[in-house]
Amino acid sequence: MSNKSLWCAVLVSLLGCAPAYADPTAEKLSRIEGETLLLKARERQLDVQGSILMKQNQIATIQAATAAMTHAPVASDPQVRSVEGIGRAVFATLQLGDGTVIEVQPGDMLPKGMQVVSIAPGNVIVRKGRQRVRLARAQSGPVLPLAAAVPGPPPGMPAGAAR
Repeated sequence: MSNKSLWCAVLVSLLGCAPAYADPTAEKLSRIEGETLLLKARERQLDVQGSILMKQNQIATIQAATAAMTHAPVASDPQVRSVEGIGRAVFATLQLGDGTVIEVQPGDMLPKGMQVVSIAPGNVIVRKGRQRVRLARAQSGPVLPLAAAVPGPPPGMPAGAAR
């Protein structure tokens, strides 16, 4: 074997053994990169938790403000019977204290100096002086028994013929 091939064989064997002797600096760098990824993930988790707490506080504030607007129904206040419409073309059917039923839209004036501020599904807010008040829902009428709600056959027709 010539010197040249001997040197090539030694060089190839040394290159093949190189990965067995890993550089401690590379191992440290890999560990540091792994720790950095974990710290970044933890930081992101804390950011998300913080934003969740902020949103929960905002929701609690809005719920408290809404609860402050709700009052016990007063016999003289109108009550909401229904809310209908789509988009800006929305109106509410209200029942006044004397039993009168009226339809209103935002901006309409009600008796006793109330003004309709906003209408949303199942929710009507009026201004009473400087105070905003959410109107209570009207109590539904009595429920008829099934026999009273279903009419019988037309007059002159036998009972078994109407199906």
